[in-house]
Amino acid sequence: MKHLYLFLLAGFSLLNAEARAQETPTEYRSEAAAATRQLAAFISLDDARQLPVRRLTQQRMAQEAEARQQYSNDADMLQKKLAAVGQEYTAQLQQVLTPAQFQRYVTAQAGSLPASVAAVVPPAPVAAAAAKSAPPKASVAKSRLIAPPRPAAGSAAKSAVRR
Repeated sequence: MKHLYLFLLAGFSLLNAEARAQETPTEYRSEAAAATRQLAAFISLDDARQLPVRRLTQQRMAQEAEARQQYSNDADMLQKKLAAVGQEYTAQLQQVLTPAQFQRYVTAQAGSLPASVAAVVPPAPVAAAAAKSAPPKASVAKSRLIAPPRPAAGSAAKSAVRR
């Protein structure tokens, strides 16, 4: 009987710990609500979309805080992790917002929105894309060096050259 009670107690403790780990900390609720209100005013966010945006903002704040704690000794890794969290948040917002709202969101000037809701768009690989789409220089040079085909040896070709 003791073993049954201990087993049930351990199971309950595990379930309770998992539920707390999945919950967004309450300390971010007021910050997320304030940031969402600012975002709502900036992009004309309707009431139906405010709750999902606030939840996403709370999750972003919790993930950023966790990353700051986990990578406090590695600034480079911290920046990479924060960028990844921001890009994920931006992608999730794209699913929630209308196309017009999302366009206003990503084109917002730096500093016009709180950092907790600022868009993080991955940089476009301009040089790599240009290199892939352009033909290699050697093939361009070869195509210019190839002589045009000669006309067939016939009277029509000779008469065209004489004129």
